[in-house]
Amino acid sequence: MTTRNRNHHIDFLPLLILVSVTVICLAPFAAKPFNIDEPLFIWVAKQIHVHPLDFYGFRTNWYGTDMDASRIIKNPPLAAYCLSLAAALFGWKEIPLHLAFLIPAVAAALGTYFLAREFSHHPLAATLIGILNPVFLLSGTTVMCDTMMLALYVWSAFFWVRGIRNDSWRDLGIASLLIALCSLTKYFGISLIPLLLIFALAAGKEKKHRALVLLIPVVILGLYQWGTNVQYGRGLLSDAAGYATQQKGMNIAAILPNLVTGLSFTGGCLISTLFFVPFLWKKRAIGVSILLTLFATIPLKLLNFSHIAENASWSYYLQLSLFVAAGLNILVLVCLDLHHHKSPDSLFLALWFVGTLVFAAVVNWSVNGRSILPMAPISGILVMRCLEHQRGKEWQPGMIRLLVPLTCAGLVSLAVTWADFRLAETTREAATAIARAYGNSARPVWFQGHWGFQYYMEKNNGIAYDRKYSIIQPGDLMVIPENNTNAFPEVIEKGAPLQRLRFPPTSLLTTMNYSAGAGYYSSVFGPLPFVMGEGLDEIYHVIRFSTTYKP
Repeated sequence: MTTRNRNHHIDFLPLLILVSVTVICLAPFAAKPFNIDEPLFIWVAKQIHVHPLDFYGFRTNWYGTDMDASRIIKNPPLAAYCLSLAAALFGWKEIPLHLAFLIPAVAAALGTYFLAREFSHHPLAATLIGILNPVFLLSGTTVMCDTMMLALYVWSAFFWVRGIRNDSWRDLGIASLLIALCSLTKYFGISLIPLLLIFALAAGKEKKHRALVLLIPVVILGLYQWGTNVQYGRGLLSDAAGYATQQKGMNIAAILPNLVTGLSFTGGCLISTLFFVPFLWKKRAIGVSILLTLFATIPLKLLNFSHIAENASWSYYLQLSLFVAAGLNILVLVCLDLHHHKSPDSLFLALWFVGTLVFAAVVNWSVNGRSILPMAPISGILVMRCLEHQRGKEWQPGMIRLLVPLTCAGLVSLAVTWADFRLAETTREAATAIARAYGNSARPVWFQGHWGFQYYMEKNNGIAYDRKYSIIQPGDLMVIPENNTNAFPEVIEKGAPLQRLRFPPTSLLTTMNYSAGAGYYSSVFGPLPFVMGEGLDEIYHVIRFSTTYKP
């Protein structure tokens, strides 16, 4: 079954539903503080505001010492240009910038709908399954490049698929330009070139010459590589590719844990598919799967993960097993779709899913939710294609059948998004409390740790500690967070403890905590994208130095 809704008639009601759902889910988080890598995008946008053609022409302390931005930032600058434009119009505050970034989130939802029309008879349901996921909603609450990249990704795929089917040079040209923009938003967009090339080749001999249009993004990216090499002394495209692979290295023993972690992130970040299991499989298959999921906690506990919470309980491994099972469920859908249809469509969807999974789990420097995001649009398409195959072309999903699993998926996704919102708030609360308590000190207030904490500490006149060049004088203060990155806690022993500040996020979920084993933004923190259970307080140590300390 390869014939889909390929007419050009547009029903505006589904579009209105998708826009409404996206805005209603994301707008309440517009006040979210900047966190994780968002400060890098803000700083690049501010640099562009002053020097539009020298986007990485500044230095910052992100890895513990002052470095050129071109050595630190591993994303292209297009999202920062959009951020700079939004800030020029509305200012640098959190609310207007987050509201501006609702536009790419809405564009991603609409693009998923039009793409789903090419592959499914129920594009609205497929799109809702795709966007009511933790990875989509959480990504939509940031000003990083991920949601913008996804919007360009799905629209590129849509125009290419339609262009190949309708033999339209115009659509193929639009797709090629969108591929270039997508790749200049986030380098993962380059994966579109081989993906769409294979789709064109699989569509038939008479379509093969159309693939030459893909030379357009290749040339544009080649010029970008050459231009950044001239300006910054290194081609930023190849530099990012080397960073993604070299940081992980070749460790045969880590392949299985990495794949398990990749499946865990896939299942957790795309959890909406799990709520459709009762409609996809027979009761006996579901019962066997539940038993296997329970028993899988034993071998999972024996695997050598890069990091796991020291006090991880059996409930932790049960959640890990559940997420892995959810990830395997989507992988089974991919295999069944290939088996049932044996068409360019099914090959296209399979390569999209498997290629993203391999990149996220094996190639990239660590598994993270941001790398899983490109799977979100096709997760819903795969669910609906399976249901359509089981029930026939004329099948219509009942309102209850859709509303119950979608509501459950939406509630879980909003809970995860809220947990990440609260985690981001603790960084701003900590910086504000520290400035209020010690900002009037005659001595400087140093701090370690980066992400959003660095952004708000610097706004409150804190000084980022440089492990190579900073010289700490008697009477100086330093703040060291426990749950952060590129911090050096051994410095605590060089000073006298002054205060230990605690900031509770949520009590039910955590998305990024080393001690909890939750690592949505990096599996270095744990093999689960988020952990359900008691949340851990964010702890900050304040110390005072009585002697001079040189790094």
